[in-house]
Amino acid sequence: MTDPVAARWRELAPLVDRALDLAPGERAAFLAREVTDDELRALLERLLARGDEAGFLDGSSANYAEALIAVPDGHDPREVGPYRLVERIGEGGSGSVYRAERDADGYTQRVAVKLLRVGLRDPAEQARFRRERRILARLEHPSIARLIDGGFTPEGVPWFALELVDGEAITHWCDARCATVDARLELFLTVCDAVDAAHRALIVHRDLKPANILVDTAGRPKLLDFGIARLLDEAERDGDTQTGLRRLTPAYAAPEQFAGGVATTAVDIYALGVLLHELLAGTRPRPGTEATERLPSGAYARHDAREALARARGTTPRVLAARLRGDLDTIVATALAPEPQRRYASVAALAADVRAHLAARPIAARRASVAYRLRKFFARHRVGSVAAVLVVASLVAGTVATLHESRRAQAAALAAQAEAARAGAVKNFVLALFDGVTPDESKGRAIGARELVERGEARLAETLAAHPELEAELSTTLASAYRQLGALDRAAALAQAAVAAGASGEVAAQARIELGRVRAANGNLDAAEADLRAALAQDDAPASRGEARVRLAEVLVERGQPDAARKLLDQAIKAGSDDATRLRDLAALGAVRFRAGDLPGAEENLRAALDLSRSLHGEEHTATARIEHDLAVVLLQRGAAAEAMEILQKAEKSRHELLGETHPDYAQTLFELGVAHSRAGDRATAASFFARALAIQRATFGDAHPDVANTLNSLGALAWRQGDAATAITRTREAIAVSRKAYGAKHPTVATMLYNLASFERFAGDLDTALADQREALAIVAESLGADHYLIGVGKLGLAATQYELGDPAARATCVDALAIVDARLGANSGDAAQAHAACARLLLALGERDAAEREAAAALAAADQGLPSANPNRAGVELALLRARAADRCKVDLDRVRTLAEQLDRSGLTQRPDAAGAHLVLARCAAGVAERTAALAAADARLADLAYRPRALRDERASFKP
Repeated sequence: MTDPVAARWRELAPLVDRALDLAPGERAAFLAREVTDDELRALLERLLARGDEAGFLDGSSANYAEALIAVPDGHDPREVGPYRLVERIGEGGSGSVYRAERDADGYTQRVAVKLLRVGLRDPAEQARFRRERRILARLEHPSIARLIDGGFTPEGVPWFALELVDGEAITHWCDARCATVDARLELFLTVCDAVDAAHRALIVHRDLKPANILVDTAGRPKLLDFGIARLLDEAERDGDTQTGLRRLTPAYAAPEQFAGGVATTAVDIYALGVLLHELLAGTRPRPGTEATERLPSGAYARHDAREALARARGTTPRVLAARLRGDLDTIVATALAPEPQRRYASVAALAADVRAHLAARPIAARRASVAYRLRKFFARHRVGSVAAVLVVASLVAGTVATLHESRRAQAAALAAQAEAARAGAVKNFVLALFDGVTPDESKGRAIGARELVERGEARLAETLAAHPELEAELSTTLASAYRQLGALDRAAALAQAAVAAGASGEVAAQARIELGRVRAANGNLDAAEADLRAALAQDDAPASRGEARVRLAEVLVERGQPDAARKLLDQAIKAGSDDATRLRDLAALGAVRFRAGDLPGAEENLRAALDLSRSLHGEEHTATARIEHDLAVVLLQRGAAAEAMEILQKAEKSRHELLGETHPDYAQTLFELGVAHSRAGDRATAASFFARALAIQRATFGDAHPDVANTLNSLGALAWRQGDAATAITRTREAIAVSRKAYGAKHPTVATMLYNLASFERFAGDLDTALADQREALAIVAESLGADHYLIGVGKLGLAATQYELGDPAARATCVDALAIVDARLGANSGDAAQAHAACARLLLALGERDAAEREAAAALAAADQGLPSANPNRAGVELALLRARAADRCKVDLDRVRTLAEQLDRSGLTQRPDAAGAHLVLARCAAGVAERTAALAAADARLADLAYRPRALRDERASFKP
């Protein structure tokens, strides 16, 4: 790059972009019209004239980056990532844009692929680029084109797949349809709402211009390239293409952008001011001109084609000139103030003034004199007014109207001031939150999520004391963060403070929903249900009802009311809604059905949700990965370990790419991959996945988080399946200790882990300890969830098993009580019911009640046909219970089926050794000859020898065989 070009590249780059978008014959007129600087125009002409030469930009770093994406034959590339490039639809200095397609699962996804002219080869820079991309991918708004996918070519060139928008630049669209000034302002307000939503997500566009704002065929504006200017700037400063220059479009760039200042939300407000000027006056304000010429009215008065401009706005030159003077001049001038602090404090404040103008009300940016307020009043009340009446009534009504309008103007001004103060408070809060986070300030010390949340809590009162509505909103956000970090006491305090702040509307509803979620996590389900029902009934918060409904359904399942939960979500889905809401409700219904034990229903809903997510978001998206993860969990429970593992591997890849390898969601997928490998019998690989998940969870959350407890609990279960009862007990006790720190001593999760511990202790023969732990768990569930909760039934099954081992005659009654609760709460055809009936069948058979045992075993198998597919590892034990009962009646049993089950159980690991021994004892009892009997007994003895403790029923049955 020659020195003059390098010196002025900041101004040249965006102009090159725009010129390259034009046909060659249009470029001369563009340069004459847009570039008043002779030297700058000469440089542009030279660059454009050399655009087809091999030495374009004189071999600079930009030229090097362009070479990275060139192909030898001069044609466009055919594929980028998983996308097939159909045609080039745009070209600029920053890169090329293609219409692209991808075929997946029977549908064709059409996107716009942007291939940039920067190259990033350093892995650290690529990782930073991916992080920024993930932030942008989470930006969702109806008027912002979604970032769907992205990645790097083999040469290190970044690319993005964006929502394909079929539309025209907003200025061209308005002119082609002779849109009135009011129509243009309404369209502009939609753009403002989208930019404001991005700003609230802490994302600045930095290159707003008509080419990045398309109006689609339905008349809806779509903003393109949101945040990509930042990615390009960072890449060019820090990546392989180190030009040290910022991308900007001079005509729309704020003064501080030319000076290399920080790009805050104020630069987007400035660009919106330029856009509004162009929509109104048909031209952009020219820097360096007189102040009056920078106003829409002044620019229009000096325009050579005033008649045509007015006609394009559906009016006359005189009417348009009058319309531009006054409020619209003031609004544009405020947005275009050279100093950022003199502009509107937020895009919302700019939009509020535009709306006030449309409603003929005073705007906040203009001094509200009495005459101004009167003009606004009469502009709103033209109909029915006559001069004579106004003259007669002016002495009385004029005074009243003036006072009334004065109050309205003051209210509008106060509202604008409040919005500005709110924006300033948020800015100060965020700045304080991240103070000291940079490497220079933190001296290399990593700042964790918990520390940031703690900073936010500490600064909440001092920063937002004067803003109760905002305090409620941010308190809710911090409560959510603490809940996810496992600090439930602090989460509860913040959520209660948010509710007590006295906010209204959606803010109040979200606070109530978060309080309900925290209380549910704490096991206080009565209070949680009350909070969520209150949010659902709130008339002024319609947008929050969907989430309130989902969270309430989760609580109802926990309370043992799955039918009510399903009904709640079924109603929402049948009512019909947009695809995004339907996706949320389908995924929620799948999760609710899973927790209620309805595995087929859960699978059906989650598969439908997955199809919808892929059509809406594509394969590589956090929502798609989340549903893949949940579906895989259901498939694991249904025994489809191979398909579950395949789906989990897709989710793991997506979450690693989109979230990074330290994200807790990524750890959850690693955890489920561990479960899948365990189910497949590869316990060494399973242990490796569990260990990786545990390391991430501990690094992220510390040692007192529910996720840490769950992984430790699974490590205990894995050790139990490997026959290592001592390690299983140690790990499970560690998990219980973590759960008590995270949830408190009386939480249902603590009880379920105590159930597991009691099972392991019984497996190891420590019966007295198992009995004590089982009773403690039952007491916790009864206190927190009620005496008829399904977890009481589950716990009583374990208690009955321990009672029988200890010779307690109460075992039979305990088992019968358990069955009644499980059937009533989970349904007689659930997988849990199948296992419960099978457990009681085994106990009844051991007590000598063969007929009763056969009835329960038959009920168990009937339930298994609905809730336990053939591949589920627990189904073999259910079927064996029925065969053992039938064998006790003079061997009226299918021995071939018993042999098949015995072989299956032999391969299933040490946890299935008791059932395997039982199968071989059936074969020994019903053997046709001595040799077969001897072999079967030997096999049974070998299985029993593997056990640290021989269950009483098997001991008694083995002893019944004569030597």
